[in-house]
Amino acid sequence: MRNIKARYLWISVAISFLIAVGLIIGVTFTSGVWTNVVIVLIAIVFIYMTLAIQFASMKTFRYKPKPKKYPTITYVYSTEDMDILLKKNGYKPRVTPYGISYLKVKDTNAYKVVLVRDFEKYFNQEEQENSSSPNRSLEKCKKFMGIEIFYDFDEDTLRKLPDFNLQGTNVYYSGMYIEDGKLICPNYIEPSEDFKDLYQQIKKDLNLEEDIQREQE
Repeated sequence: MRNIKARYLWISVAISFLIAVGLIIGVTFTSGVWTNVVIVLIAIVFIYMTLAIQFASMKTFRYKPKPKKYPTITYVYSTEDMDILLKKNGYKPRVTPYGISYLKVKDTNAYKVVLVRDFEKYFNQEEQENSSSPNRSLEKCKKFMGIEIFYDFDEDTLRKLPDFNLQGTNVYYSGMYIEDGKLICPNYIEPSEDFKDLYQQIKKDLNLEEDIQREQE
């Protein structure tokens, strides 16, 4: 029953009801063993009707929560290739199976931009031996500003992206995607005073201009 559509269950309930009525009428015309047989059939039909009504009701009146709306912000970005732009602004690239991760350390601040070009490999990362030495310049960093930009995505990725956005004492992180020539942040978090300058800097590095389209929750 779990795999049967609700409308078919309701149809079966209606048919079962008609059969039950017919059996109830029919039992008045029977006697002896046949009376017992018809009574058993009536019981079976009513048991089925009870179960079918329960499953049909669950499928018909199931609660469907509305998708949560987040504040959204849209950026118009330079037509210049982002990889070239990031390298020009001092970011060091690290090639990954799913794209390229860029890092820049300036003073006590770290800026990270990840360009995701294969979402399937991003969400199904295989363990790899890390042969590269740790970046010691990160040890002095007090603030971390990161953006992950998805060139490649599906509907499930778009559902996950709002959870990429967070702000803490030392970290501000944002998940975005590119669509129709614009960079969209599906869950914009206003940077605190500690991160405003860093956010403006990473926007400058990426040559982003706001084309604000916010949807307040």
